[in-house]
Amino acid sequence: MDAVLKPEPDPGLAADIRTQARARAPVLWLLGKVQSGKSSIVRSVTGDPGVEIGNAFEPCTRASRIHEFPADVPVVRFLDTRGLEEAGYDPSDDLAVVERGAHAVIAVARAMDPQQETLLRVLRQVRRRHPDWAIVLVQTRLHDGYPDDRDHPGPEALARDPDLEDLRRSMETQARAFRELPGHGPFHQVAVDLTRPEDDFSDPDYGLDALLDALEAACSAGRAGLIRELARNARDSRQARIRPHILGYATAAGVTDMVPVVGMVTVPTLQGKMLHSIGEFYALTWDRPTLKAFMASLGSGTLLGLGAGFAARQLGKLIPVYGQAAGAAVAGAASAAVTYALGRAACYYLEQVRMGVNTPEGVSEAFNGALKEAHTLFRRQNGLNPSPPSGGPHS
Repeated sequence: MDAVLKPEPDPGLAADIRTQARARAPVLWLLGKVQSGKSSIVRSVTGDPGVEIGNAFEPCTRASRIHEFPADVPVVRFLDTRGLEEAGYDPSDDLAVVERGAHAVIAVARAMDPQQETLLRVLRQVRRRHPDWAIVLVQTRLHDGYPDDRDHPGPEALARDPDLEDLRRSMETQARAFRELPGHGPFHQVAVDLTRPEDDFSDPDYGLDALLDALEAACSAGRAGLIRELARNARDSRQARIRPHILGYATAAGVTDMVPVVGMVTVPTLQGKMLHSIGEFYALTWDRPTLKAFMASLGSGTLLGLGAGFAARQLGKLIPVYGQAAGAAVAGAASAAVTYALGRAACYYLEQVRMGVNTPEGVSEAFNGALKEAHTLFRRQNGLNPSPPSGGPHS
């Protein structure tokens, strides 16, 4: 198991893994006017409170930037168009980026802003080139249409309250223009109000569940569920904040392990890089005594099961036909699940170290609980029966 827990990953191989993860991550193309709420969408979906358009996005094209989350092994990529309101904006460069991956076009508009012709003009060009692409219209800043300082209305009030008639009329007029875009791709309309806690609304993520549902429907099958996983409970505890990064490493491990032989190198490297990243997150170093204590907390039975299961899956991928299809899918799902569980167990262990507590049985329980959760998620992502194999989680 020393290879699995190796804390110092090879830089060259790590870069290759990141490249592979980036190539498979869906691109969510954010289109909208300045201050329409694009950065709020990124923050809410990823659960990353530090996201700010202006410093978290790296230059991508002359007019646009891209934000990858998590940064080391991206599960999702946000393409933000900065020059939407510039005269003569040409979306060709951005289209070239989006066309290399899965895609969903997220059109962001303030609910009370009737001037959306610039956005519509760009979307017409996109739909003429890709008539089957889905468009998600996200109508933001609903509170601009509230007649006073009231809190967010419930669904019934939003649909029927006479005081909100102007807001409803503006949203419907806006949506009608987007529905009339050329092409036959799906259209989704979502109303959200994603605010800061200091804005004093009872629900700072008003409409987020509906937005995640729309993204799930618009994105390519397979990765959409992970977008919801990124957003779930990502703003509370330290473990919740590190969880999206663990998902990223687990997803990359599953993808690379679907290729015969390659997984024997990439999976241990990814697991080592993940542990190194978790250690940095907790400001702790994985020295030899710490690794030895962590391995002992997992238990010899778990370690033996992991080693035997990993070897069996690598051999299974070499079987003609089976190994190139079902065997590879099973191996990918299993490696992703084990990597995820290993990361969750490491978080639990380091949390105990920080508090000066020694509860090895809790580490093993954290691993087994996370493994059951991950089996369901990653087997579903790989198109397999979500139930773990009958022989147990390590078989």
